[in-house]
Amino acid sequence: MVHDQLRYLKHYLTDEIYIAVQEFLEKVSEEMPEGDYVLKGNEVFAKVMSYPTHREETCQIESHRKYIDIQATISGAEGISAFRIDDLQTKTKYDEDADVLFYKKGAVEPYMKCVNIPGYFTILYPWEAHRPQECVDKEEVVKKFVIKIRMKE
Repeated sequence: MVHDQLRYLKHYLTDEIYIAVQEFLEKVSEEMPEGDYVLKGNEVFAKVMSYPTHREETCQIESHRKYIDIQATISGAEGISAFRIDDLQTKTKYDEDADVLFYKKGAVEPYMKCVNIPGYFTILYPWEAHRPQECVDKEEVVKKFVIKIRMKE
């Protein structure tokens, strides 16, 4: 997990990927429509979405195999926790089309937590399970984007 300010995102990406991402970031606003945005074929794309945050114990733990996530809020505050996949038990079979695997909730504690507010991002890698949608001070609706970057084989 990496947590940093959006203005430093270029330091974590290749120049080629950052160029595609930068064009998207320049368009991000609270008025941006929810949906999918193609940034570089199926190698890099973004999703803009809104949803309510919840108490940690009600949030899903998930991981991905094909894509790295870069998550950031456009409005609101969202907590994200990271877990070691080896410490978790799977709840569902891996869904290859959606590139998602869900885990059972249990007594496993996250090894890292962060809070995304506008201007900050979190990078989550396929070897990390994560629990987004956590409320910070109160349950609220957040608007966010997730940039998905395909892992090299």
